[in-house]
Amino acid sequence: MWIEKNGPTWRIRDLVDGKKVTLESGWPNKTSANKRLITLKADQLRGDFIDPRAGQLTVAAWVAQWWPGHETGLKPTSRQSEGSRLRMHVLPLLGHLALSEVDNVAIQAWIGKLLAGQPDLERPGKWVRRPLSAKTVRSCHGLLHTLMGAAVRARKIRTNPCADTNLPGLTPKEMRFLTEPEAGRLHAAVPEHWQPLVLLLVSTGLRWGEAVGLAMSQLDVLGGRLTVVRAMHEMADGSLIFGTPKTARGRRTVTFTPKVAAALAPLVVGKGRDELVFTTPGGHPVRARNFRRGWLEWTATAGLSGLRIHDLRHTQAAWLISANVPLSAISRRLGHGSIAVTDGLYGHLLPQVDAGILTAVSAALEHVDPALVTAEVEAELSEVE
Repeated sequence: MWIEKNGPTWRIRDLVDGKKVTLESGWPNKTSANKRLITLKADQLRGDFIDPRAGQLTVAAWVAQWWPGHETGLKPTSRQSEGSRLRMHVLPLLGHLALSEVDNVAIQAWIGKLLAGQPDLERPGKWVRRPLSAKTVRSCHGLLHTLMGAAVRARKIRTNPCADTNLPGLTPKEMRFLTEPEAGRLHAAVPEHWQPLVLLLVSTGLRWGEAVGLAMSQLDVLGGRLTVVRAMHEMADGSLIFGTPKTARGRRTVTFTPKVAAALAPLVVGKGRDELVFTTPGGHPVRARNFRRGWLEWTATAGLSGLRIHDLRHTQAAWLISANVPLSAISRRLGHGSIAVTDGLYGHLLPQVDAGILTAVSAALEHVDPALVTAEVEAELSEVE
């Protein structure tokens, strides 16, 4: 490895497979080029040397190498969402850059563009690229962090430029919970065919895909329990797939009340073990986008416009918390990845639990005589002395 003058600047050269190749160029003077040469040689001696030419690979070219192996380890839904983010938000703005050019400045500029969007100058009020929410931008950045981390492990670049990114803050969305009277109004507004599904969702906290993907073999109506082992998802091309639950703890047994059992009982008549519990009136699988059309109408009729299907899951959690059910039990019932997730989502609903804790502690202290405790402590200390 050596330096040599190349026109007005200096470059660093090396022998690779018996051929002279340029590792780096554009150094303004001999001193700066020599300092860089010393650094590269030191890296070589430590075994940390990364060929600068490796970082000249473009982001698009690296994605083409990295993605096929990466996607094999993803669930179909994750493969679809991450693939979409690559195609729509990463490659159009960063794909032309060399890996070595993707630094903190480039990443911050990219985030700014995602947040701002790109208006269509030829069509006022239209967008070439719509602004993204902070949550979506953070998801895109997480994907970029992963692919650049893979480039580090492949010795294309030395460090991950995504490590110190200033990301947009998240504004917590106000959760919506149904009161018992509101749940009654909703039940009355929902057509009879769909009432068992809505009742199951609000009374068990199942995720949408877990409920509509429920097979007869997973349901024990007489025992008042069901087993969650899979979830149904609708892909971008309209196909329906069955995958594992969202988290490892998503595989679980969930109990339900006799009222829910009575609503489910007619649905099991004449069905085989592999058939779906919930179907359309025509016997087809329930698709979210089709169900949502009716949902908007039913919630409006019930005076609950804006209520999301997922809010039924939040409602179940809120009802359990109001009944002083421990968070650990709620976490298991909802299939959260950890109790920390449950606490993060619903911990703010626990003031009454805190009050109960203080009441219990106060009651216990009523049986403690401070004078007696002081005397016992002093006696123990005198024995030690």
